[in-house]
Amino acid sequence: MSPAGRAKPTALQAFETNVADARHLVGIAQAMTNTRARRMRRELRDKVGEALGVPVKQRDSLDCLQSDHLFVTFMPGAGLSRSDFDDARPLLRQALVAACAAGETFLADRAMERVGPLLSAQQSTARLRGIPMNLGCWLEIDARYERKKWGLRGLVIEPYIRQEASTDPTKVGFILSLLGVESPMNKLDNARGVSKGETKAFLEQLTQRRNKIAHEGDRVGRGRAALTSSEVLADLEKLTSVVEAIQKVTQP
Repeated sequence: MSPAGRAKPTALQAFETNVADARHLVGIAQAMTNTRARRMRRELRDKVGEALGVPVKQRDSLDCLQSDHLFVTFMPGAGLSRSDFDDARPLLRQALVAACAAGETFLADRAMERVGPLLSAQQSTARLRGIPMNLGCWLEIDARYERKKWGLRGLVIEPYIRQEASTDPTKVGFILSLLGVESPMNKLDNARGVSKGETKAFLEQLTQRRNKIAHEGDRVGRGRAALTSSEVLADLEKLTSVVEAIQKVTQP
């Protein structure tokens, strides 16, 4: 089937695709973290150089990276060296940023999946009715759309929801209450099977770390904050459980 003919992915399917990018970054970070303390021995340089067709006079420039997953050879004149792979945190930080983006996108996508039935005077929530719209926007809807609700969705509701969507628990609660979910954080705790307040605390911690990475370079004093692949993977698992809980509590 051609790309144009494929069905649009659901919010959950899109999240799974997007969060896979974050997992991929963690996998690369784990694989590319150098554990080798010394450069290649001459015998190894000669063997690798011969196998790769490196001229004898250039083999002294060969070096390698070694981890539990990979053995990578740096060719003569390479712009990277073994020391460039001693610290995996740059990749891990970007994995957290990618994960938060996946969560934000899911929240907005899921809200748009569920907002349709609320676009009536009988079903709309107070927060949905509170979405602002100026006269110019209404005139454009009136001129372009026979089905006014489609205009409201595309020109008013969706831009607003995507602007508001975030992993911040206040924003998550706002979007869910816009969809008619009462006591949203409590419901997410129940859906995840965790203690009261745990979902809010996790989302606060995740969002604060993402903001620190994005806006402050994850700096602590004169250095960078510690971060390990196991910590990031644990956060990805928790975020996935939150997303699945949001999916559950917004079921019709």
